[in-house]
Amino acid sequence: MGYVIAGASLSKLVLAHDCSDTDVETLGEVYLEHSEPEVPIGLRWFYCGGLGIALLCMTNHVAAIAMSHIHKEFEGQRIAKRYRLAVRVAVAIVLICLPLAHDLSSLALISTTTALIAFVLTIDLYGSTSVLNSFWRDKKLCKYSADCHLKKKDIETAFTKGETIAVEELSKGTKGEKCVFEMS
Repeated sequence: MGYVIAGASLSKLVLAHDCSDTDVETLGEVYLEHSEPEVPIGLRWFYCGGLGIALLCMTNHVAAIAMSHIHKEFEGQRIAKRYRLAVRVAVAIVLICLPLAHDLSSLALISTTTALIAFVLTIDLYGSTSVLNSFWRDKKLCKYSADCHLKKKDIETAFTKGETIAVEELSKGTKGEKCVFEMS
């Protein structure tokens, strides 16, 4: 619901001509009559409050799920989940309080909220990876392994040729073995 309110408010914020370098003459006739020289305070509260409440609810929902069952935790995690959740809550509070900065233009308001959301996303993505692996690209080859009822030679031949593997046909009468294939 918070995203819906924020989205509806954003459609009005982008029409405002409250920036000093805004050329009102470039707006079309339809948009010109809906454009305002100043962003109303209620619109600011709807936009920032909607984003902040949505982020806060998402954080509480995720935190409740994380507390109720075992979440994927692994050795070498860059930032623990509780710290990532703390960053989300802090950013949500900042988003909710952002309308108190009355001197922000509509462009500055949208830019600030976008930067804060991008910051939370970056922290979550970076924090959920392992220090044991490279963040950008692994220098190791990808390995796929599986226990199957197929011969390794048959799978590798079909894979290198780019053929579709007919599992039913290849598995008839074979014992099978563990297969590991590296992609370059």
